[in-house]
Amino acid sequence: METGIVVALAYWGYQTGSGAIEKIGLAIGAPLLGFGFWGLVDFRQAGRAAEPLRLVQELAVSGLAALALWSAGQPLLGLLLALVSIVYHGLVYATGGRLLKR
Repeated sequence: METGIVVALAYWGYQTGSGAIEKIGLAIGAPLLGFGFWGLVDFRQAGRAAEPLRLVQELAVSGLAALALWSAGQPLLGLLLALVSIVYHGLVYATGGRLLKR
């Protein structure tokens, strides 16, 4: 899923840019910004709210990547990424897992 998010954000950046330098800058910068947000906060210090906060954060990043694909002219791939994210997170909890390791 993480690879799909990186590719989606890079693709959006490349498609959004107008010149070669802008395309490359956005293709590199968009994934860095997305994963920068992902790693920005250590939710383990939030107590009981840590796991739900991490889930919201992960769904926000993967949702933005799916929207990025959609807006870059790849709606089917955007929907597929959104579905993969939902299924992945559902399976994590269905199997008794957690997003935050202790």
